[in-house]
Amino acid sequence: MARVESKGTMVIILSFVMAMFMNILPLPDVINLFKPDWVALVLVYWVMAVPNRVGVLTGWLVGLFVDVLYGTVFGLHAMTFALIAYLIQMTFHRLRLFPRWKQSLNIAVVIGVHMLLGLVLRNFVEPVSSDYVYWLPLVGVLLFWPWVFVLLRDVRRKFCQ
Repeated sequence: MARVESKGTMVIILSFVMAMFMNILPLPDVINLFKPDWVALVLVYWVMAVPNRVGVLTGWLVGLFVDVLYGTVFGLHAMTFALIAYLIQMTFHRLRLFPRWKQSLNIAVVIGVHMLLGLVLRNFVEPVSSDYVYWLPLVGVLLFWPWVFVLLRDVRRKFCQ
């Protein structure tokens, strides 16, 4: 039994590592405007899928790694990812029952809260402008969530059970 949990843990860790690579992947500017926060999407999926294994502490730890990856203020992403994990843990029973398009809308709201809190916290350190371009990745969240869900669900069913 412990071997299966260990195997599933490696799949979860690898999915977060792949999401971090996708976050720093250089893309053309037009595509980069709509690129969602892949780590946040993967965190949302794993909290919804296995809330007894991935939660607020995982969000905090992944956020610390993202802070190091981006070189941002230490703890900024940790706090916002922990908030994402908390909000999803509070609502995952309902979110699981929603159709994918409604899940996309709800998850876009949660990631919008993550972006808003990150903006507020960054403003304490240095002035940051937030025009409409800052919010365009939410369109990417709406578009990519169904695909992320299906891909990670298939990975979980194949490797974690």
